[in-house]
Amino acid sequence: RRAPLASVIGLLASALNVLAEVMLLPSLILAFFAAELTPSYPLIGLVPALAASMWTVARVPAHLLAIRPARQQQWAFASALVRAGAIGVLGFAAMRTSPSVLLQSGRPLLLTFFLCLIVYTVAGGLGSVPAAALVRDAITPEQRGDFSLRRVLTSLAASLLGALLAARLLGAGSPAFPGNYGRLFLVVAIFLVVLAVLTVLQRPLPGMATQRPTFAPRTLLRPLADGRYLRYLVFRLLLATTAAVDPFLFLYAVIRLGIPASSIGIFILAGVLGWVVSTPLWIWLERKAQPRTVLQAAAVLRLIAPALALLLPQVLTVEQVQSRFGSNAPTITFAIGFFAIGAALAALARSGPAYLAPLAPRHLSASYSALTSGLLALAAFAPVAGGLIIQRFSYEALFVATILVGLAGVLSSGWLAEVIVTTRQPQPVTLSPAVEGTS
Repeated sequence: RRAPLASVIGLLASALNVLAEVMLLPSLILAFFAAELTPSYPLIGLVPALAASMWTVARVPAHLLAIRPARQQQWAFASALVRAGAIGVLGFAAMRTSPSVLLQSGRPLLLTFFLCLIVYTVAGGLGSVPAAALVRDAITPEQRGDFSLRRVLTSLAASLLGALLAARLLGAGSPAFPGNYGRLFLVVAIFLVVLAVLTVLQRPLPGMATQRPTFAPRTLLRPLADGRYLRYLVFRLLLATTAAVDPFLFLYAVIRLGIPASSIGIFILAGVLGWVVSTPLWIWLERKAQPRTVLQAAAVLRLIAPALALLLPQVLTVEQVQSRFGSNAPTITFAIGFFAIGAALAALARSGPAYLAPLAPRHLSASYSALTSGLLALAAFAPVAGGLIIQRFSYEALFVATILVGLAGVLSSGWLAEVIVTTRQPQPVTLSPAVEGTS
């Protein structure tokens, strides 16, 4: 009886975690929240940068915590509770702030937002490793294959549900800002409280603790001597840099093209649908043509959003486009861009670890993963540079720069070495659950 119960609890916990992360997408939902409080573009870009980098950095001590199975449940529970508290405080602060107060100064709420974001992100990174280990150790080895498949399907369904909830809470008919975001944050806090309760109910099976790869700091730079890894690293860093445009796409659509802010739900749904719909395609393509082909497809998809944003003002002047789509043309076009971003992130989350696993020698796999994660955490600050480009030059300058970097990524994907994928489990190389998807 215990094994099926542990499976159900694990699935529910994973679904709630995905729900929370989708409803707090840093590059869209949280970035636009900050944009309503400050005119500083670099500060807006700092939102997804902090979310990605601090989550990754917090995972370093988390791996040490996971070494002691007896403490896994405690740390996973504390993580969910602290995240619920942080986002709950932000929700109450947003609900209690009147729109008239923001006309005078949004600085107090902005400071509260960044403080809560840091606490939430660090707690999430610290708890991610013990929580994953707790779920894994509660399932027998014979059931892990079926459980993994069910968890993928459950997470995809939870992603869609989270997108629909966010669209409803922030869409037309919702309270004025910041009350609409306050409701959203409080709903997420409730989900995280339930997640904490489910964490208490999880129990690892005796003797089921799996051996984690050990990491020796002195071997951290050893992967740099591998030419194949260097080519992969250059490719990943170029693709990570193209994320500089992500938090400003919706802002550009609202400011320059007149798309209503209440339509943010359409773009949330488009991004999540891009992830969900493309995932079976990437699984099939990876099996037929290896992870290298999926990574190349991700590089091409990354060009679509900035290219559409750059060309859209000219396209809207075409009479045929105006007559066919009318005032919905900007919304439809940007939805396609967000769909492409979601599909590209799904491809990276699927095939990035799958490509790196056979590339790294078994005794250095932890070093390959740690070095990649660390450098990607630095590249996560690309949106700050993107904000500086907008502030100094223009949106169009950022779009052109992103396209050029994306083209360099496409070219570098042709230099990726062919690897032979084995049954060995890849070590995940993730930025954040919202960016590369536990999500």
